[in-house]
Amino acid sequence: MAKPFRLYVCSDIHASERTWRKFLNAMKSNVYKVDAAVIAGDLTGKALIAVVKGDHGGETWSASVMGQHRVARDEKELQELERSIADIGYYAVRVTEQERAAMEADPALVKKYFHDRITRRLTEWLELAAERLDGSGVPVYLMPGNDDDFAIDPILEKSTYCQDVNERVVELTPWHQLVSMGWSSPTPWSTPREMPEEEFLDRLSGLLGGVRDSRRTVMMTHVPPYDSGIDTAPLLSPDLRPTVTAGDLLRGPVGSTGVRKAIEKFKPVLGVHGHIHESGGERRIGDTLCVNAGSESSMGILRGYLVDLTEDGVQRSLRVEG
Repeated sequence: MAKPFRLYVCSDIHASERTWRKFLNAMKSNVYKVDAAVIAGDLTGKALIAVVKGDHGGETWSASVMGQHRVARDEKELQELERSIADIGYYAVRVTEQERAAMEADPALVKKYFHDRITRRLTEWLELAAERLDGSGVPVYLMPGNDDDFAIDPILEKSTYCQDVNERVVELTPWHQLVSMGWSSPTPWSTPREMPEEEFLDRLSGLLGGVRDSRRTVMMTHVPPYDSGIDTAPLLSPDLRPTVTAGDLLRGPVGSTGVRKAIEKFKPVLGVHGHIHESGGERRIGDTLCVNAGSESSMGILRGYLVDLTEDGVQRSLRVEG
């Protein structure tokens, strides 16, 4: 019997510098003995942090980070502050008090800073991946997720090592093709890459309809299938607040009905998902094993899944973290 093909799965790194470097280190050393890695979307961060220069001379800088007031008194401390911001997946912007006030008054200026930072960090990440992983024998297949701005697409396209597989069919194992879809069904936050469930299903079905054998397909969608047990999240009120009843936080399924219908129709061997950080785990829908590694990237924790694939299907799966 042929050796199983071991796949490493993760998602939702969200610009965390520490988490990305952990991923590269794990693939470079190949501690898990994998044959390929896939990242199921949401590569970029969600927030800018203004690091404000003091008005009274000297080199004092300050920032509010996760509700804490942080002060840097020299260049070394400033670099440490910016690194701590990058490690949780945010983007530091050095500004004067006047520049911060201008940002607060002008959303377009904030957007300009944000685009600059997300494209700069992702460019650096992909260059570092090419430097560190060249010769490792571990290809990396990734795609944007619903939170990722379209400004990153040209950067992904230019990557010399990591391959953007969004809305594509590629050869993955000796027996399986990989079908990927980074968009999501609608969310309460109107993120960049969303579409109605009907259109989502049509586009995903079009991809799956073009494979050699849908039962020998790995389907990677950023959003997990609806009511699968790996799409459970707090239910929100109309004003986007968590719903609480009798002191308990209400949770329920928030995944995609389109993804579920596609799985039930095409029966891929494996579904790879992310999106719902707190709902890591694995479940079966019919014969399809669906996995969501979950995410704690803001804590610098890299969560992943190892899945061994053979000609006959999934041989084993194991959740890992580091």
